[in-house]
Amino acid sequence: MKVMTRPKAKTVSGTEKGGASAIRDWIEGSGSTVKDTQRQAQKQARETIRDARKQFKDGRKQARRQVTRARIAAAKARARGRAKASGASTKAVGAAGAAGLAAGYFLDPDSGKRRRHIARDRALALIRRGADRTRRQAEYRVQQAEGKVEAAKSKASPEKPAPNDQALAERVKSEIFQPADAPKDSVNINVEDGVVYLRGEVKRPEQIRKLVKEAGAVDGVRGVENLLHTP
Repeated sequence: MKVMTRPKAKTVSGTEKGGASAIRDWIEGSGSTVKDTQRQAQKQARETIRDARKQFKDGRKQARRQVTRARIAAAKARARGRAKASGASTKAVGAAGAAGLAAGYFLDPDSGKRRRHIARDRALALIRRGADRTRRQAEYRVQQAEGKVEAAKSKASPEKPAPNDQALAERVKSEIFQPADAPKDSVNINVEDGVVYLRGEVKRPEQIRKLVKEAGAVDGVRGVENLLHTP
């Protein structure tokens, strides 16, 4: 009996150890599987939420487009109804339809805001260009009038000695180009029969007035023809 009891005790002990190890591995494996399952479920939940949000946004955009189209259709229908009731012409109906299309173009939920900003910027640019063109024309007329006034003053003044045109041109240059900021390089001066011709470009309108006045004040000048202009 003693001989049989010892091997059995050893066998039972080894089996118990092996079973405990297997149970521990199964528990650890089960824990890992649970964590993987949880991560996968969380990932699927996030993807589901993201898809739901996208579908919601798309549905809202589609609803806005449908509302805009419905408004345009209603505007056209009202215009046609008014035209039929009042006997309006086909042109009036077309104008009303164009107004509806314009409203749809500028009230589009996706691009309407950008289109309104572009239209506003273009309108302001046109206004600025028109104002600049009007200002330049007014300055040119003022300069012409001042040149004529200076010529009239020169004719009304006592007769001055009449040097030759070349000498008179040099005298005018020496007088009006004395200041350091005088536009010597951009203004051309020549004299014909005592009349000074000013040609070229200056930066500011007041420079034109100053040059015309100074040229008319030079002895021997009978008149000044202002052909100067600003950029």
